[in-house]
Amino acid sequence: MTTRSTHRREKALTTLASLALFAPCAVAQNDPSGIEFVTITHPGNAPYQSIFPSDFVNGRGGVDYEYRLGKFEVTTAQWVEFFNAAYDRSDGFFPHLRPPGHWGATATTPNTPGGLRWAVPAGNEMMPVGNISWRMAAMYCNWLHNDKSTDRSAFMNGAYDVSTFGFNGGIFTDQLARHPDARYWIPTWDEWLKAAHYDPNKLNGDGTTGGWWQYSNGSDTPYVYGPPPSMGGVGEANAGFTTPSPFAIPLGSYATTSPWGLYDMAGGTTEWTESIRTIDGGQMFRIFDGSHWGQNGVLSSLVDQARLSNGAEFPHIPTYEFGLRIASTIPAPGPWAAGVGVLFILGPRRRRGGSWHSPCPSHTR
Repeated sequence: MTTRSTHRREKALTTLASLALFAPCAVAQNDPSGIEFVTITHPGNAPYQSIFPSDFVNGRGGVDYEYRLGKFEVTTAQWVEFFNAAYDRSDGFFPHLRPPGHWGATATTPNTPGGLRWAVPAGNEMMPVGNISWRMAAMYCNWLHNDKSTDRSAFMNGAYDVSTFGFNGGIFTDQLARHPDARYWIPTWDEWLKAAHYDPNKLNGDGTTGGWWQYSNGSDTPYVYGPPPSMGGVGEANAGFTTPSPFAIPLGSYATTSPWGLYDMAGGTTEWTESIRTIDGGQMFRIFDGSHWGQNGVLSSLVDQARLSNGAEFPHIPTYEFGLRIASTIPAPGPWAAGVGVLFILGPRRRRGGSWHSPCPSHTR
């Protein structure tokens, strides 16, 4: 190799090294859904262990794979896009879908005669959405899975088969769990619990790390409910008050997050999960979690969840407090990740004047 070629190679590697050094630890990827996701790592975490073995939440929350969960609940802007695709059309509306009464959208002129359409006033994009039934949430996952196609089939299958939705007496016949190849889905209760309460960096008394917090604010201290500082309050979650209107508070207004950086795990809406609870007589209900607008904080701690029996509902119920946070698969590495891999294969490994430390923490979000 000539001196000039060697110089060029070293210069290129130096440039790549500089880019790698100052690049974010986890390269953000533009998800086609438009949803901002957080990756939940540390597969194989220990499930929650209650001091009361009979607690319903005892032994739950262990997940043996990585997955992603929405940083925020589904927003008004995202739900408007979905409902415009479902309602502003000439081939008829869909079963199970009902326009919400609690969101930040307003009706506007449809593009299709006989259709319905909504617009999002400036400033309302991040308003949370209520009145979402479990079945509506499943159809939203189908639509995302099918890359937001307007074909009718895109709403009816993909993550969940809508043709299974129904009742046999008092027992619902809905597909119990997502298709194995689903790209987006309603999170299981275990996935939700881990993202809300498990902290891989929690320091335990015996010197080990990784454990559970009672509350989804990364502590064993209850939330302070009230308006956020941006509205003159000192609250940490949007629940437990009625004045000013809790429905007028955008998602992300509270600085408090789960250990993984997820916003509004308490407050806003209570969030559907895919998991099922069966009670006497064999009746099945879909589990939901998290406190909601105006609620006094029940279901916000692991102990509360263990004691209460009303943390589940029929999948067709779309009352005002029910909302959604989307789960997703981990996307394949992009070309940047491949470039960094080549860098560390080809680049010189040198250490001058001491150890080299990665700028990335061991726990990336």
